[in-house]
Amino acid sequence: MSLPPSPSPTPTSTTPPRTKSSNKPHPSSLGPNSPLQPSTSPRPTTLPVLPTSPRHVSGNATSPATPPPERSKTRARDLLRRHYGLNVTPPPPSGRPMDPMDLDSPAFDAKAYYDQLITTASLTTLLKKENELLTGNVLPEMRQLDGERQSLVYNHHHELIDATDTISAMRSRAESLDSDLELLKAAFSEISRLSAEVAIESSATSN
Repeated sequence: MSLPPSPSPTPTSTTPPRTKSSNKPHPSSLGPNSPLQPSTSPRPTTLPVLPTSPRHVSGNATSPATPPPERSKTRARDLLRRHYGLNVTPPPPSGRPMDPMDLDSPAFDAKAYYDQLITTASLTTLLKKENELLTGNVLPEMRQLDGERQSLVYNHHHELIDATDTISAMRSRAESLDSDLELLKAAFSEISRLSAEVAIESSATSN
């Protein structure tokens, strides 16, 4: 009894199965303007808006100018008058007593005040008085007056120089006029002598 032949094995293929390729392009090959490039829209940021009040600027608004004090003008005018030897208007009455020992009095006598202070005050009182004068209003007023005096000289030094030149020119001309005056004096003497002789002769002829 014969056995049926065994079926031959079917050959198996060793080729790996093909994977299904996708038609999607690689992201790196897409341009920035490609429609397939995923668009990332920035998140909108909102800033808080602060309320601002409108400023009303007036066209006529100007900073008030501080007028110069009338007292300083009067004082400067008096200093100029005193410097040039003109009449100085008397200061307005301050209402203070006419005490010669009061530093702020118009009748203050510096020599009498100094003599009384030296003869009657002790050393401690003198040192205290010196400290009061240095730290009080006396020293600033002295410095202010000295500054005003210097400013007067500085602002008018051209006039002072012109006045000096004018005086020198007048002096030189006056010295040159002395000889002319002597000649004029001699001429008047001769005229007087001649007029006297004429008067004598006329009186003699009339007799």
